[in-house]
Amino acid sequence: MLALWRKETFSLLHSSIAYVVWGIFLIGTGLFVWVFSGSVLQTLAAEMDAFFSIAPWFMLFLAPSLTMRTFADEFRTGSYELLATAPISSWEILGAKYLAAAGVLAFALIPTLVFYTSIAWLAQPKWAVDHGAIQGAYLGLFALGLSLTAWGLWASTLTHHTIIAFLIGLFVGFVWLIGFEFASELPVGKVLQRILAELSLMEHYRSISRGVVDSRDILYFICLIVGGLGLARLQLSRYHP
Repeated sequence: MLALWRKETFSLLHSSIAYVVWGIFLIGTGLFVWVFSGSVLQTLAAEMDAFFSIAPWFMLFLAPSLTMRTFADEFRTGSYELLATAPISSWEILGAKYLAAAGVLAFALIPTLVFYTSIAWLAQPKWAVDHGAIQGAYLGLFALGLSLTAWGLWASTLTHHTIIAFLIGLFVGFVWLIGFEFASELPVGKVLQRILAELSLMEHYRSISRGVVDSRDILYFICLIVGGLGLARLQLSRYHP
């Protein structure tokens, strides 16, 4: 599994797609933090609300971009059949690919710490920012990215075409991120509205971004990740019992 993880990580790091989506993520979020309406330079407020408001939408595109080739390419070229005959279980294959994508996702977040340190340094007095809320928001953003990555992997197991895998991952991610929240506003009764709201990824992201780590939010993210990987494993059972 370790060898496969290294191979997948190096494959992603040597892929132009990873650097393109990294660049779009960093430049896009940077513009919202420093330039666009409501940015730090306009409001002169030492906070990262603009970053954490827009980052989930960039993550919605980033996660399926990193995962769309993980299985779809191997199915298209026929290399997965060779991998399936190796002395490694499908769970290990899935885990190696997931951890590789998760690591590359983490690399995308690390440079954004420059926003954090810059804003904290510019604060009056220096470093007088809500560190707990910012760190909690980073934790929530990473958990959101891990969840979307798991479902992006599942999308990649459904097809031999990377673009279709990307579109499926994007659609499923949108449903989890904001679709259930939209549905919770429909006149379907208070109980069902609450259930739909609790299914929303954005709802739990906002909750943990307040700086309070609630066990219910952690459990939600774990269930969402396990659910996506579980469906991916079920799909792989066609090739690797």
